[in-house]
This record gives sequence, C-alpha cells and structure tokens, in this order.
Amino acid sequence: MSLSCIVFVMVCPTAKILFESYARAAAEHFKATDTLCNLIGQHGQFEEQKEYTERMREKFNTARLALEQHWTRHSCREGIV
Repeated sequence: MSLSCIVFVMVCPTAKILFESYARAAAEHFKATDTLCNLIGQHGQFEEQKEYTERMREKFNTARLALEQHWTRHSCREGIV
C-alpha cells in the first residue's frame, strides 16, 4: 500500500495532517542522509551537512512521535495496515 493510499483511508483529519508531516520529514531526512554519504572525505562540507542531517533526524523523530501520540490518544489508527 502506498503512502497516498494510507493517507486516503485515514478518516481523522488531524492524523492525516500529522502523517503527511511525518512523510515529508522522512523524505527530508533520507535526502539529507544521502547527501551526507556523498560528502565523505570533504571535511568542511561534510560537517555542515552532518549538522543539517542531525536536525532533519530530530524533525523526523518529532513528527513520528507526534503521530504516534495522536494515534494512542485518539485511537484513530484502527483499520490502517
């Protein structure tokens, strides 16, 4: 099931927004990590990208936690595979 299908079946509008935020944060973190891997050996650029990647990881974790907490409090995850 694709992400767009998962978002479509979500009835709760808050969960839908939180999931979309989580998906964007995951994509940003993936892209930042990929860029970081390509900068190995380039010390200045690598350090800058490493800091950025860490911020994206924190953003990703925050978005995931917000979604999981909402699902726990609101019990709106039922029926989502």
